[in-house]
Amino acid sequence: MAPALSTEHCTDPVSGQADPFCTLLLEQLGDGASNLALDELLLRRVSADSAAVETFPRFYSWPVPTLSLGMAQQASRVVDFGYCRRRGIAVARRATGGKAVLHHREVTYSLISNDRSLFPAWSIQDTYRKISAALQQGLALLGIDTTLAGSAVGQRRSHRSHRSHACFASAFHHEILFAGKKLVGSAQRRTLRGFLQHGSILLDFDPPLLQGALRGQTLPDLTSKVATLGSCLGKAPEFSAVVSFLLDGFRQILNARIEPRPLDSDIRSEAEALGKTRLVSPVDCSS
Repeated sequence: MAPALSTEHCTDPVSGQADPFCTLLLEQLGDGASNLALDELLLRRVSADSAAVETFPRFYSWPVPTLSLGMAQQASRVVDFGYCRRRGIAVARRATGGKAVLHHREVTYSLISNDRSLFPAWSIQDTYRKISAALQQGLALLGIDTTLAGSAVGQRRSHRSHRSHACFASAFHHEILFAGKKLVGSAQRRTLRGFLQHGSILLDFDPPLLQGALRGQTLPDLTSKVATLGSCLGKAPEFSAVVSFLLDGFRQILNARIEPRPLDSDIRSEAEALGKTRLVSPVDCSS
């Protein structure tokens, strides 16, 4: 069953009819695993056979450092659980693929949709490209000019590292770079009717914390591959300010209204319960 929301669909303020170019901005929950779980539940919602046409952009932060694993990564090979326990780092599995991400001082964005009027080109690359354009527009409003990985000959190859477990050690097509360094790391999951894309925009970066959380990893050159909003601007901006600019970028590129809506207690409880099952512990050595 698709999760319920405490809202009617967006309506046009003049005609009172459903507005296909209106999206619902849903609040963040109290912990990272629950936010990942809510993204997953919303993907199920838009993927259901009888799903209404909907798009949900979200932005959230992380109250404690959390290492998220791609859906196919094997925790026993990737995570140094002893280090994570000592440093208070939670470990969770997300619904998308890719490599490990240490969520700490960052803005996480997600966008869940089944709306082919907002995303008429329905391929992975085309939806990546449009969401990247929205993120780039928001970053430009913040004062940061960016480029896309893969837009220059050989750029994709130069940013790829097969040996690292870390997402930010590599940059792939349509991921966002600043001065050749990766600024936004993203991943996407698709179903027959919908998709979820989410990613990390670093406010600041702690390479030793990431290196310690990953098993058997040395990342001596990671700072040469990673950009943060703080390094771009000379000072890390406030979370709320970044979200405001990113929302303007999405409004402009999607040509859509974005309305904030609260979650009802049922979907909040469902996300919190699912989030607990997405936490990974040392006994989870087979996953």
